[in-house]
Amino acid sequence: MRGFIVAQHSSEGRLVLAVCDSEIHGKMLEKKDVALDLSARFYKGEEMDEIDVEKLMLHSYTIHAVGKNAVAIMIKLNLGAKEDVKRVAGVPHLQIVSL
Repeated sequence: MRGFIVAQHSSEGRLVLAVCDSEIHGKMLEKKDVALDLSARFYKGEEMDEIDVEKLMLHSYTIHAVGKNAVAIMIKLNLGAKEDVKRVAGVPHLQIVSL
């Protein structure tokens, strides 16, 4: 089973989710002038399985997903599109804000 590290935050009473694949959690991803620090407080959370991540994503206002598996869940749930996926150091990254 694939594992994820999930951090839940709140902004104006809405759920903001930071999800990354367990195997990349704690790493620094850098590409030219872009950096994602997956050891930062924003990404510190609890380990969850795919089913729990899906449930949270469906009720989130904003999602920051990093890693092949986390991004794949967003696309599977139609919360993002493949063409919107960015890569930092070869690692997929996708962000959405629900309106």
